Amino acid sequence: MNSADQYKSFISWQCRLRKLSMRELEGRPTQGMSAGLYSTSGGDEQARLNFLILKQDSESVTASFRHIVRKTQDPTERIKSGLRILAERYYQQNKDFSSKFTALFNMKSPMAEALLEAGKCKLKFSQDSISHEFDFDVKMLIETDEAFQATYWHNHLFNAAIPGKVQILEFNPRL
Repeated sequence: MNSADQYKSFISWQCRLRKLSMRELEGRPTQGMSAGLYSTSGGDEQARLNFLILKQDSESVTASFRHIVRKTQDPTERIKSGLRILAERYYQQNKDFSSKFTALFNMKSPMAEALLEAGKCKLKFSQDSISHEFDFDVKMLIETDEAFQATYWHNHLFNAAIPGKVQILEFNPRL
């Protein structure tokens, strides 16, 4: 199987894990939804990070999340409303997802700074007997980018304590 086909299989697996998380685990991430972070040249795991997979067209879902966050200060109500959207329809069609990932970091995060300086990394995802690893190019997104907004509001939905200023990095697979 070539690397593009392996990556499609990986995205399908991620959608299955995330459906399970939304429907049965109240949105708590499974082990396979986070990745070990490595240098592309190898070595030990540097950290574990959670990532978002985003639909290619995420504007309508982002608008829904923004509305939910602004509508209520009750974190339980926010999570309940967000889980309803994500469990019902969000992860149904893996072909609708971008190949890129995003991750949210605090401003001046040493990890984000190191990733940006390197410009690339290896991510290893595994759960049970399934594992995937790919090399990624890394870049910082600007606040007006659709993927930045989707990541910010998705994270804000599940974490009311997100600071106003954050860094969001995009991870683009090197296939």
